[in-house]
Amino acid sequence: MMKRFGWFVLIGVVLASPASADRVRVFSMQGADCAECGTKVVGELKKMKGVRRASFDKQRVELTVTVSDATPDDAVLATIAKAGYVGFSGPGKGAYLPHPDYPKGADVRIATHDGSAVGPLEQLRVAGKYTVLDVYADWCGPCRGVDARLRELTVTRTDLAVRKLNLVDFDSPLAKQLGPRLRALPHLIVFTPTGRRIEFEGADLAKLNAALAAK
Repeated sequence: MMKRFGWFVLIGVVLASPASADRVRVFSMQGADCAECGTKVVGELKKMKGVRRASFDKQRVELTVTVSDATPDDAVLATIAKAGYVGFSGPGKGAYLPHPDYPKGADVRIATHDGSAVGPLEQLRVAGKYTVLDVYADWCGPCRGVDARLRELTVTRTDLAVRKLNLVDFDSPLAKQLGPRLRALPHLIVFTPTGRRIEFEGADLAKLNAALAAK
């Protein structure tokens, strides 16, 4: 009687055990130029059989994916590739597309690359020039459109200086310095040669052109 009871207990344990266990995997992603790119990949991953959850870290450019034990990394990498990006198993290799270089001789400087505060913004002004303080982030797609326009302008505008401020994120020291005026990216601050300050947000190239003609 005791022996038969023991077998029943063992069979019950086996039947109650899951056929496979879920596992959490991290994948690095390259080739993206915006955080929305990662969101798009997450949407594709969630359609995959065996994928339980997926999320994107816009700072690290990494995907965290919960998959069934039977789902191989190659299947996830294939989905990333199908979306138009390059994936790698494991963390630490994620990167956005680099920003193109400005023309040689352009008056362009990086005021901060890591979201650190820069002190009084007026100190970044260049005497006798229109000075554009371009507040951006690598994960901001519209910021790249503004950057492209500024690159074009520096080819013909010798009266233009560009100072790049990488916000990194909205909780960075630079974000705290800019305060409540900073509500979205891109965020542009233009100083005219006379010292007038014009500030606006969004990839509004008409506003940028108008600011660069203001007195």
